[in-house]
Amino acid sequence: MTQEQRSGRPDEDRARVSRVDAPLRGPFLLLFGSAVLWLTLGSALSLVAAFKLLPAGFGSCEWTSFGRLEAAARNAFFYGWAGNALFALNLWLLSQLGRFEIRNGWMAAIGGLFWNLALIWSTVSVIISGPGAYALLDFPAGAGPVLAVAFALAGLWPVVAYAKRPTGHSFAGQWFVVAAAVSFLLAFVLAQVTVVWAPAAGVAQAVAHSWYVRTATLLWLGGSALGLGYYFVSKVLARPLHAYYLASVAFWTYFLFAGWTAPASLIGSPVPLWVQSAGVVGSMMMLVPVLLVGLNLLGALSQEGGWSRAWNSTALRFISVGVVAILFSLVLAAWAADRSVNAALRFTSFAEGQGVLLLYAGVSMTIFGAAYAALPRVSGSRWPSAAAIHTHFWASFLGAVGSAVSAFAQIGGASQTMAFVGLVSTGLLLAGHLAFAANTFATLLKGSPAPESHPAQD
Repeated sequence: MTQEQRSGRPDEDRARVSRVDAPLRGPFLLLFGSAVLWLTLGSALSLVAAFKLLPAGFGSCEWTSFGRLEAAARNAFFYGWAGNALFALNLWLLSQLGRFEIRNGWMAAIGGLFWNLALIWSTVSVIISGPGAYALLDFPAGAGPVLAVAFALAGLWPVVAYAKRPTGHSFAGQWFVVAAAVSFLLAFVLAQVTVVWAPAAGVAQAVAHSWYVRTATLLWLGGSALGLGYYFVSKVLARPLHAYYLASVAFWTYFLFAGWTAPASLIGSPVPLWVQSAGVVGSMMMLVPVLLVGLNLLGALSQEGGWSRAWNSTALRFISVGVVAILFSLVLAAWAADRSVNAALRFTSFAEGQGVLLLYAGVSMTIFGAAYAALPRVSGSRWPSAAAIHTHFWASFLGAVGSAVSAFAQIGGASQTMAFVGLVSTGLLLAGHLAFAANTFATLLKGSPAPESHPAQD
């Protein structure tokens, strides 16, 4: 029995489900189509940047230097791919769980349009003028207000869907998604004020930046991905999550401690020792929600052939990999926050590898899985190519693992060999993304409706 069934809603309301999906078609397809375009662009930029790390890749053109390409690829992935995709999927998820029929979808579409225009401006600016001093905030100061307003229009619809749901029931997936949206908007505005518009004095600026990065990655991207995981694991397995009564504790501890992990990235810097210690404690305390989320989601997958069923479900195959990667990356972050361990890893590429696990193997794989279930519902078309789906999964999985391994392996030396491994892995990722993009746009252009009996088309 799923969480939706336990709430007392009958299966006979499938017609109502279609009415919920129909108004989402325009904004969903605009946002997700934009996300896929940014994904392929970011992957291509990453491939060129990875080539620049090889001796044969050195060049004299400023616009194609590693620093500029890497910053542009990072923004394209973070704001372009993950941002647009989560706008679409979070809105769809909250509409499904709350049975909320969106009536002003044009506002989300307008927000998405301005979000993407500001990102185009920022990407061109980074390539032409170079990145700024702070990662994920290295775009023109004038783009910040546009992005904030655009997020309010496109990214806060899950909050509206949650507040106006016709039923009083709520589920863990809703909690994570709503809190993620509110957390990011607050963090983004505060970071613009303290880092870009009126920079804080001294080390306070570095602390504010580290807090924004952790909030954006762990709370917005990570929180949204876990919300999708809570929904789809229960939905596909058609049974309650294991120890679901602990989900509220997992939610509150995750959002309580995630922001406090930020100063752990400043260990060894000229930041007050008590601030660094707060980051260490926050990172260690994140093991509590990791344990509880693992108990809920991995516990459900470990019962009654859950892993086998997950492997046979396109959506859940991606999402299972994503959830495991997110939890493992948080465990690694807690381990690396130990002062003695951090002293050995501080000037290595360990943080890069941990970021690959969290953002690509974790968040992106979860988004892919959710898209494979949601897009047929909204577009009214089946996925046309099973071969492209398999190509996408294996290329993405192997590319993510290879990218993480190449970053971790550079800790012990052999940097040129690992740079080549990273180049090959980035090429695999691009190949998987091209297969996904081709399948996605073929789905959007197809006209054959998905049958009502397949609400989560695999």
